[in-house]
Amino acid sequence: MRIGTLAVLFGLAAALDPESSHAHEFWVEPSTFAVERGGRVGIRHCVGDGFEGWSLTRNTQRIARFFAAGPSGDLAIVGLDGSDPAGVARFAAPGTYVIVYRSNRAITELSPFEFDEYLRDKGLEKIAEGRQERGASSRKVREAYSRHSKSLIRVGDADANVIDRPMNLRLELVAEPDLFREQPDDMRFFRLLYGGKPLPGALVTAARPGTADEELRVRTDADGRAGFKLHAPGMWRIAAVHMIEPPGSIRVDWESLWTSLTFELPSRMSPIAGPAQAARSAACRNKIMPATGQARS
Repeated sequence: MRIGTLAVLFGLAAALDPESSHAHEFWVEPSTFAVERGGRVGIRHCVGDGFEGWSLTRNTQRIARFFAAGPSGDLAIVGLDGSDPAGVARFAAPGTYVIVYRSNRAITELSPFEFDEYLRDKGLEKIAEGRQERGASSRKVREAYSRHSKSLIRVGDADANVIDRPMNLRLELVAEPDLFREQPDDMRFFRLLYGGKPLPGALVTAARPGTADEELRVRTDADGRAGFKLHAPGMWRIAAVHMIEPPGSIRVDWESLWTSLTFELPSRMSPIAGPAQAARSAACRNKIMPATGQARS
């Protein structure tokens, strides 16, 4: 009974946290995107927008799945509750890996102004229109949300092409196979899947966390594809949000699914950095937020 009471109190604290009203992006960020066979990689949970970004300590209560899918199967990303990075893994088999993080649901409460601002920012204007039609645009909003994030890394072979693939997430971004091949027009394409099917008309963004570069924004086409001119090398984050009617089992007004994909584009002057050049500065080391104060983690 005491454990259950504490869990309820923790959930209420998270819902009433003022920072939870901010619609921050979430992503997983490895300490390196290229590592030697047998190498160890730290993986951070990151949250922020634009240049601002910070790492979140590992919150076991929020983790539904956290693993790396690779040539020898799934590898658990282990860590202690409250640790930063949120997990570590040692990669024994060479090849390409997809790091996958899926959270369970959390609930937040927003004022009408905060919710409408968030809807505009994430390209969810149809939800705002629906609220107006129902006469609910002046009411507070209880929202359930979950995270569905991936990152692409290479182990061993410096010439291997890193290939993304669907990982059966509720909402998911999948990079097309030529992501790491140099394109004459710098265009790279991604497919947004909801329930395994293409999601048309959704806003997808591309950003370089930790830089002052302007965020790129594109709507998916009828096949759920979004294309971006990714001209600069370094780490990129592709992200999208989808909002749906909640199931009857949870007492909220809306449910949102947040997805992101991170990877590192090589410089035109050289191939993808080899293991000897693996050290890099994290984009989300500006500050560390403990599990008890996480905003939309």
